[in-house]
Amino acid sequence: MGLNERVTPHSASKLAEEIHIAAERKMWDDIVRNLHAKAPNEACAFVLTVPSRGVKRATVIMRRVLWPTSGEVQATPFSLEISADYISRVMDEAVDAGPLVGVCLIHTHPASDRGPGKGSFSPRDDWYEKRLFPTLTLGRKEAIAASLVLGSEGDVDGRIWWEGTEGVEMQRAHAVRIVGSRLEIIETPSSAWTDHTDPKVMDRSTRLWGKEGRRRLQNLRVGIPGAGGTGSLSLFALATMGVGKLEVWDKDIATKENRHRTAGVTASRVGIPKVRALEALAHEVRTAAPFEIEVHEDWATTEEGLRQLKDCDILFCCVDRFAPRVALNDLAYAHLIPTLDMASWLHRNDRKEVDALMTHAQVWSPGMPCAWCRGTLSSYKLMREAQGRQQAIEKRIPYGLPLEETEGAEPSVLPLNMLGVSLALMEFMQVALGITTRTPRDLKFTLPEWELDENDLVTNIGCDCESNIAAGDTLAIRPILLV
Repeated sequence: MGLNERVTPHSASKLAEEIHIAAERKMWDDIVRNLHAKAPNEACAFVLTVPSRGVKRATVIMRRVLWPTSGEVQATPFSLEISADYISRVMDEAVDAGPLVGVCLIHTHPASDRGPGKGSFSPRDDWYEKRLFPTLTLGRKEAIAASLVLGSEGDVDGRIWWEGTEGVEMQRAHAVRIVGSRLEIIETPSSAWTDHTDPKVMDRSTRLWGKEGRRRLQNLRVGIPGAGGTGSLSLFALATMGVGKLEVWDKDIATKENRHRTAGVTASRVGIPKVRALEALAHEVRTAAPFEIEVHEDWATTEEGLRQLKDCDILFCCVDRFAPRVALNDLAYAHLIPTLDMASWLHRNDRKEVDALMTHAQVWSPGMPCAWCRGTLSSYKLMREAQGRQQAIEKRIPYGLPLEETEGAEPSVLPLNMLGVSLALMEFMQVALGITTRTPRDLKFTLPEWELDENDLVTNIGCDCESNIAAGDTLAIRPILLV
């Protein structure tokens, strides 16, 4: 009889199609280091958690560790005894923190003379947690609890617990997501990831990032808010390089004016939604197998769009306004979803000649400065945009230059967009695959200097991007409705 059946007759139900447990990198490393330091004995700690509820995925995000004090845990190489005082202290903290805050129990299986400790739940773990988690949930229906077991060689297993309509429900986690300057995804024994059905298609790329990298690309879900110049080129590249799951958001209809700067908008696709044109393009060039793409004929920063974005592992921010970047920036830190933001600008001198061009790609992720820290977002820029600087954007080139300043002709920005997307793709390979030891924060290319520069700005002290890390659904992100 499986654990699902032992917990409750109703635990065959699912909270979501996909279950993740996520942690910010610094916190995760601290937990792993401290717990493994207790070997050869087992060790444990409770962590306060918050939910991140998407459409397909529910993620339990680790928010704050509550370490045991002296006498609260008794441990041997093969067992743990957790005191009622420790459990009571943890529950008091969770209740005081709010109705969405849950609890995660993390414990280790250390190596012994029997061999490596396995990152999988033992029958004793099943027996104990079956009795513990009805206490930890305490009828708090908005909170999600979780448990993790850490093996001695980096393997993990996890499951979540919640208060259902008729008792405590349990569902196994598919992956543990660790987020910082790099994204690490650890598969659990319940992982739903698949291998490429014809690996020879990816032979040359596999030689660069290996079978593990190919598997990661095959199973990553990458979201692209914005299906214009940079969005279409990002989608083309990601589908071609082997990303297996793509989601795209845009409400615009493809026009003939889009053809010279938007990949996938052919003469035959003028008049259809941009996302449908990109959907067709993706199926034509994709190399992942299996492959899936989901398109949304709406803006990504609506209330529903923000829920859908929580299903993604990484985002490519390809919007052409400042306002939606506010929501996407918050999402990156609160929900632990690394976001690659790219943009380009053209500057005209007093003679109305273009005398400077710039394109850049930034990484928004915990431990790295956000859009506010870098000055990409500011109250002044948002005010100017709200006052009309970006009104009627569909009648201007992508970066805000009025048509009347170019005698009605739209300058082609495809080369500039391609350069910006290329910078973002290099950052993507670093964040997702770890191709070097360091992740660049902001790559910027400028003309007429023909200079590629890496911005080394750090996080502003007191910026919300620090306090919002791992806030999950406890942070209210205001939807941005575009016209």
